[in-house]
Amino acid sequence: MTVKKADLKEYLRERINTRTRYEGLLSFPSYLEIETVNVCNARCPMCTIDDWERGGRPMTDELYAKIAREVIAHADQVERVSLYRDGEPLIDMKLANRVAMLKKGGIKNVCISTNVSLLNEARSRDLLTAGLDTIIMSIDSLDKKTFEGIRVRLVFEEVLANALRFIELRNQLRPETKIWMRMIRQESNKDEWPSYQAYWSKRLAPTDRIYYHNIFNWGGQLKGFKPVTTSYEPNLPCVALWSLMVIFCNGDVPLCNVDFNNKFPSGSVVKDTIVDLWRSKLMNESREMHLAGRKACISLCKNCNVWDEPPGGENISARYAAPAVIGGDAAADLKP
Repeated sequence: MTVKKADLKEYLRERINTRTRYEGLLSFPSYLEIETVNVCNARCPMCTIDDWERGGRPMTDELYAKIAREVIAHADQVERVSLYRDGEPLIDMKLANRVAMLKKGGIKNVCISTNVSLLNEARSRDLLTAGLDTIIMSIDSLDKKTFEGIRVRLVFEEVLANALRFIELRNQLRPETKIWMRMIRQESNKDEWPSYQAYWSKRLAPTDRIYYHNIFNWGGQLKGFKPVTTSYEPNLPCVALWSLMVIFCNGDVPLCNVDFNNKFPSGSVVKDTIVDLWRSKLMNESREMHLAGRKACISLCKNCNVWDEPPGGENISARYAAPAVIGGDAAADLKP
């Protein structure tokens, strides 16, 4: 089925930000992921860490300040800034200060995603005091054996205690901070969702979120990938190219959030501005390929399933292309 370009542009607007015109999506990224560290203390089967070819030091204060200044200058266009990408953000001991810098500059939603193992009371208090708006806690099971089989190197009891204590501190110190409790649903835990949801529903606020994200293939790069549901819609452009900019520790900007080794480089914020990179000829060529139904020409995009739509409510994709069998809640990571 052929879909008109105008309809695809409307699809992207509906998926990303209905408060702006399509042209507004091309002005500045609505979402940014700023990776301040690219190391992790866990080894999870749904992660590509064993294939990482990037290395180096944490992001320098100078580079972070440069990025922050430009993001703050466009605060009215930014939906969320996430201070993580391919590492565990709490390894960065300056994380709370980085959160505070963005909040003082008027960024309305500053977020981290963590495996919770390092989220002790002191770090929790620092982040809440700094003004953290959203924290995604990746806890994949409430069964010790299953959890530690997924979050290799982590200790279940420590992670659970950290999560429960953070909830208490959030309620006391900064109730407006939202907690997103996330399960990466895969073969070993795929039947646990009802009990998982019931457990956390009793402990979190109505404004929090409990969801699962089906294991995805990292653009065909995850070795041994075994899907738990059929959820790929191949005919539509990827929302990431119109919504999300990833910035690595050294300032490099990859094509998207699954390009963990920067195989498709888009430039560097060390040399250029975010605006220039976002509106670059290279990025627009990639977008045009997706709009023209030729995203399979980009090997990373050919079979990628990271941005499938969540279940429940209206399936926007179904109105613009042949409907897929949808499962999971992948888009919850993108939508505010």
